[in-house]
Amino acid sequence: MKPSFFVACLISLSSAHAAVKLPSIFTDHMVLQRDKAVPVWGKAEPGEEVVVEFAGQKKTAKADASGKWMVKLDPMPANAEPQVLKAGTVSVQDVLVGEVWLASGQSNMEWEMQMKPDTKADIPNTTHPNLRLIEIPKTVALTPQDDVPAAWARSAPESAASFSAVGYYYGLKLHEELKVPVGVIQSAWGGTRIEPWTTAAGFDAVPELKDFAASVHAQSPGDEAYRAANEKHLAAIEKWTQATREALEKKQPVSAMPAQPATLSAGSGTPTALYNAMIHPLVPFAIRGAIWYQGESNHGEGFVYTDKTKALLASWRSVFQQADLPFYFVQIAPYHYGEENVEILPQFWQAQRKCMEIPNTGMTVITDIGEVPDIHPAKKKEVARRLSLWAMSKTYGKSEIDPNGPLYASHAVEGGTIRVKFDHAANGLASRDGKPLSHFEVAGRDGIFQAAEAKIDGDSVIISSAKVPEPRRARFAWSKLAIANLMDKDGLPATAFHTHWPVDPDQGENFARGCTWTSSDQNNYGWDTGLTDGSWASFSPNCYATSNTEKFPKHVTIDLKQARTINLVSLGAPEIGSTKTVAVSVSADGKDFKEVGKHVFDLGKATRAGITFPDAEARYIRLTYLDHHDKMAGNFPASFAFTSEVEAYKVK
Repeated sequence: MKPSFFVACLISLSSAHAAVKLPSIFTDHMVLQRDKAVPVWGKAEPGEEVVVEFAGQKKTAKADASGKWMVKLDPMPANAEPQVLKAGTVSVQDVLVGEVWLASGQSNMEWEMQMKPDTKADIPNTTHPNLRLIEIPKTVALTPQDDVPAAWARSAPESAASFSAVGYYYGLKLHEELKVPVGVIQSAWGGTRIEPWTTAAGFDAVPELKDFAASVHAQSPGDEAYRAANEKHLAAIEKWTQATREALEKKQPVSAMPAQPATLSAGSGTPTALYNAMIHPLVPFAIRGAIWYQGESNHGEGFVYTDKTKALLASWRSVFQQADLPFYFVQIAPYHYGEENVEILPQFWQAQRKCMEIPNTGMTVITDIGEVPDIHPAKKKEVARRLSLWAMSKTYGKSEIDPNGPLYASHAVEGGTIRVKFDHAANGLASRDGKPLSHFEVAGRDGIFQAAEAKIDGDSVIISSAKVPEPRRARFAWSKLAIANLMDKDGLPATAFHTHWPVDPDQGENFARGCTWTSSDQNNYGWDTGLTDGSWASFSPNCYATSNTEKFPKHVTIDLKQARTINLVSLGAPEIGSTKTVAVSVSADGKDFKEVGKHVFDLGKATRAGITFPDAEARYIRLTYLDHHDKMAGNFPASFAFTSEVEAYKVK
């Protein structure tokens, strides 16, 4: 019996040790982040003691009741000598210490080295033993996942060919500049929006996304709000079941079953789904920062994207336990986007620029290397170089580098010209191709823009047009097709600007921005959003619609939160739907409304209208949809009434 007992003990001990497991972010050829505490974690038998050894350090942890354990290695200097990381009986070979960056976003970040001729030509030269790459496979989940199958590899033709071109070149540039090992984690998926990469807690952190966050919570399995909604539904079903039995006994009609609360579907467009499956398995791996190339799939929603970027950063900075996590992103390139209004993309560029107000972020401008017919511009190496300027300047202390191109700072009318001053132009401005500056326009008080001549004067550009003798406003590259030639002397392009957008000095503050509303015919199909969000986009969640009851007129009433003196209401109808005649009324008390104007919208054409009227004291603005076109546009029944946006001003 004793030998059998001894063998059983050995088997038991062996099984316990064999149960020690590291997540896939810990594999041979990996890079650990230098100069930071480095979490190492995994699973083991509950209560098992796990010893982690690396670089002369020895740390011990005990697995909790669920088998999870974690230690933190003390900060270490960079080390290009391969070492072994041991956790229990698990050994990870060829581990380096250096810089680790996350590369995420949609297709322009995912775009592989082998997919464009200029990057493909570099593949034979990608052998760099101290540059390490890991690609997270594309997968989705409705709840946070602990692991995802992936493995680190040394940079070589066989590993780099299918890797992110931007991620590879960015990592290589840092490796060459810093002379330390660099690891790049690619977690990207083409065509994805920003919301799937964000946690519900990230949405919670941004007050402007309160309603969106509540919707995500209510539809997320495992969330308390989801549980509460379904518990309430179960109670309603039980009550309905009893009532149905009684109705059947009495031979009476049976009422409809209560509708089940919505559940998020597991897809690449689902809020939180990519975070759960492709970011959470990395948490809390020690990284230096993140680069981000995304926005094409969100480009129609204007400044809402700024709020969503805040949510993304709140997510990642929380889970990676770095309140100042560096985040350097790419302003998306010019592209035609079909028949879409040419101003929607430059408005989105302004939303991306506003993201620079988030601490420890930086924006790489690439308008000069865009390819209007191709949403995937080829020059990924230059994109990565410009991203690396941000890292070298802000993260690695090379303050002599200015990673910004010229940014609009201010303007002043000087007779028949407008002088525009730029920040980040200390070394002077220039034309990229030596030709006259392009894509500058001016307008008078009527707001009708004309092409303008532009001349460099130090850190300013002086703009004029013979067609506008009294210019009042100016804009630059204000089109989705604009590949302009203004740059600084270092070759970095200026980003688009508009002196009177989003805040028009002639109009002042938009009092309706962010205000709430009530509808006489509330939409229950996900379109009761977007009415005052600052976006003139044509689709949910940035475009508003009533429900589809046949009865007209129907109306929506916006609460400005307090009485305002207004004399202009701007509103728009999208190219979808059959919105026709809309009357605008105002009220001080929400009871007595006075009509101040109306507009008849064309069918199937995105249009904005301005209703002007004498100064009026108003807290409430009501849009009354008096009728609709008989035909449909966009395959929506004519009984829906659509509005892309409402704004309210006191024009001087």
